[in-house]
Formats: sequence, C-alpha cells, structure tokens
Amino acid sequence: MEILKDRYLTICSTKYYTAAPAHEVASLWDQLKTYLGAGDPTLSELDYMSLTHMLFDLSIYNGKDVEAETLFKTFRDRFGSSSPYLHVMQATLLQVNKGDREAEEFLTKLLKDALEYETDIIDYLLVSKKLLSIRRKSITKEEYLKQLLGLAEKFPVDGELWYAIAQEYASLGQFEQAAYSLEEVLCIAPFNYVAFAQLSEALYYRALREKKDKDSLLQQSLSNALRSVELSENFVKGWAFVAVTSKELSKAKLLNLSKKKLREIMVGCNDTDKATAKKILENL
Repeated sequence: MEILKDRYLTICSTKYYTAAPAHEVASLWDQLKTYLGAGDPTLSELDYMSLTHMLFDLSIYNGKDVEAETLFKTFRDRFGSSSPYLHVMQATLLQVNKGDREAEEFLTKLLKDALEYETDIIDYLLVSKKLLSIRRKSITKEEYLKQLLGLAEKFPVDGELWYAIAQEYASLGQFEQAAYSLEEVLCIAPFNYVAFAQLSEALYYRALREKKDKDSLLQQSLSNALRSVELSENFVKGWAFVAVTSKELSKAKLLNLSKKKLREIMVGCNDTDKATAKKILENL
C-alpha cells in the first residue's frame, strides 16, 4: 500500500487531477475510494484528511453531488463543524449550488471574523488558498502570482503553494523562477515524480533560451527526467524529456531507451498517454 499512498499524495499535492483527462478523473475516483475504504494503517490523520478532500473534489468533478454531500457530512461527523477541510468543502458546495460569489463571501467573512485572529494556521492556509483559487478568474496572472508568493512567505513549507507558483512562473516564461519553485516542492516532497518532470521541463526551456549554459542545463533536465521515471515507470512526461534532452546531448543509449518506453506506453496505457507518446516519437 505504500506505493499507492505515495502516488495519491503526489497527485493530491500537485493537484494533477484538476488538469487530468476526464477518463483519468473518473478512474482515479474509483481507485481512491477503494484505497481509502481499505483503511491503510500507515496513513496519518492529516494525509487521510487530504486524500478525503481530494475524493470530495473528484466527486464534484465527476458530477457525483450526492457522494460529495455524503463525504461532507461524514467529514463533519468525524472532525466537527470547525474542521479546516470542512470549511473548504462547504465553500465548494456553495460554488456548485449557489455560485462563486456566495462561496467567496463565505470565505472572506470566515477569514475576517475568525481565522485572522485565531491560532489554527492550517485552517487559515486552506481557506486562503481556496479563496484565492475562486478569485483567480477575476484577477491578472501577475496579481495571482503576487498573492501566491505572499501566502508562501507566511507558509514556506506548503508544497502545493510552491507548485502553483512554479506553474504561474512557467506560464509567464520565467523558467529560472519556475525551477527554483519546483526545487522547493521537492525539498518538501522528495518523491514527487510530477514535480521532477516539471523541473526537467523548466530546465529544458531555460537551456533553449540560455545558450551559454545550455549543456549544463540540459544535463540537469535529463537527470530530473530520469528521476521522474525512476519513481513512476510509465510517466509519459518524464520519458518525453528523457527523449528530447538525451537527443540534444547525443546520448544514443538513453534516447533509444526512451523511444522503447514511449512505444510501450503507446501499446499499454490510456488514450491520452498513447497520443502523447506517438506525437513525441514522430518529432524525435
């Protein structure tokens, strides 16, 4: 169960499920529900709450509103109405049933009237992140990034914040800052294969731009891509960057290995990964 636990916690911390294809989201809901139902004895209470919250989100994404309501009530019965995760779940249900404005007003009032002056830093952080995610659609990328950095200054060991910061820097083409942010993620979660692949990508694009240190950056990119696939053998993004960096560095053995693995992914993985692997192979 240790491998499953690490996989689900990685998906949770990077919020990979928020951008995954619909069939993966549906499959992940089934798998995670089974895992949590089995009762892994090595799962801490904090990790259990995080994964339960992810199952709640997956229920929302899959249109399983009744399941989401049931999880909300189960969570409330177990942890009480003042649970930090319960506040975020309640805001999500408000979004679904009444819209973003109702959810934003609920969270803003919660922060203003209670959490700003209490000592529950977990609640303050979770509510702040949820509120920022709702406001994201109405503010600029620069303002969103500024507010993320402000939260990270208050909560420097929150890997989810650093991952979101990395995504924003990358979208702005600021790959050096993106790489730094991903290194922060990996200091907090050293087995996060998604973050290793993202770091490989950021370093690769830095290498294309900064000709002076190109080979050094490509080697760093390759090393992180290899670490990614070491942790998750069929992770297509990891193999993609093993392929492109080994080609740039004229490492024939690694290039051939990556091609072999990408062909295996084309045969034995989901449709999205198959299509991605095929596209990469066509362009090598």
